[in-house]
Amino acid sequence: MRQVIVSVLASLGLVACGASTGGGGSGNPYGVTPTDTVGGILDVASDTGSVDDTGKVSDTPTVTDTVQPGSLKTCIASSQCAIDACKAAWSATCGQTCANATAKEAAPTASALLDCTTKKCLQGKCAGTSPPTQKCMDDCTASDCPNELVACWEQGGTPGTQGCSTILNCLTGCDSNPQRFTCQAACYNAVNKTGETQFKTLSTCVNANGGKADKCVKESLLCLSDGKTGSGSCYDVQACLAKCATGDTQCQGTCYGNGSATSQTQLLTLMNCVNTSGADKCLGETVTCATPTGSVGCVDTATCVTGCGTGATQAACVMDCLHKASSGGASAFAKLAPCVQKNCPGCTGSACQNCAASKCLSDALNCNSN
Repeated sequence: MRQVIVSVLASLGLVACGASTGGGGSGNPYGVTPTDTVGGILDVASDTGSVDDTGKVSDTPTVTDTVQPGSLKTCIASSQCAIDACKAAWSATCGQTCANATAKEAAPTASALLDCTTKKCLQGKCAGTSPPTQKCMDDCTASDCPNELVACWEQGGTPGTQGCSTILNCLTGCDSNPQRFTCQAACYNAVNKTGETQFKTLSTCVNANGGKADKCVKESLLCLSDGKTGSGSCYDVQACLAKCATGDTQCQGTCYGNGSATSQTQLLTLMNCVNTSGADKCLGETVTCATPTGSVGCVDTATCVTGCGTGATQAACVMDCLHKASSGGASAFAKLAPCVQKNCPGCTGSACQNCAASKCLSDALNCNSN
């Protein structure tokens, strides 16, 4: 079962450290000295540029070597400038020119991000590397300063028209973009208000759980599906998810969104159980999700499940076995299996049958009659 769950959560590699929000840029880890606009405007990547589903941002010129006081009018422009200046070697002074060029209206938001990244990243998580790497600064910013990061992305932007699911694919596409921070901001600002709320909820959940994406299954699937529901059973959703390639968030979101509200609840219950207790402790939840509608009895169901072996296809195989079972057969199997697992560990073939008859007689008899 865990293999299917891992594939569902693969997209959350974009949220927090080890599971980050897409590795947002690290802001300005030095003092911001805001000034009023004087002189020319810096030729920087526009923070309102358009973005497609691959994360490609249009109209994103390269930051020049010379910045004019007050020319960086948004937190996005200030942060991108600092990243460009510091990517070779992060230090406390590498982006001072960018900080000094931050406009007055951008200073509060830029300063909030800077304060967080300075304390938690430059002087915290990334202090052990000399100099701190860009990846460490990116990951730390995403995991430890998500609220400040999103506030920076939002400055000067307006909600777009796309759903929450699009931001995950879009953020991944920014990894190879030279203007990565600006690209990420454009991804976020392309999402509608509901999508923004769902993404914030997901980011907050992962951050509150120390970067553990498996603690935020509900929030991740809500974002992936854009909050949609359909009419499919829990088994239908699982069967669909099993066919999705690892990291294919569009496929995963579509599968989950096609499930009914009840089915989605059943799937979440199963996933939370597996993540908390392990698949072996969640047979009842697995049976419920499998939606048994067949005619196969308990004994043949047990034989089918035993034949599923191990590996990436095991979870889907077990689901298929239980789905083909009769309601009574699946229920009887769900009662017998835990007893056998506890009292007859590692048994195979006739040894299991003999052990079950000895250690789990009541459940074994119930299985034989269903």
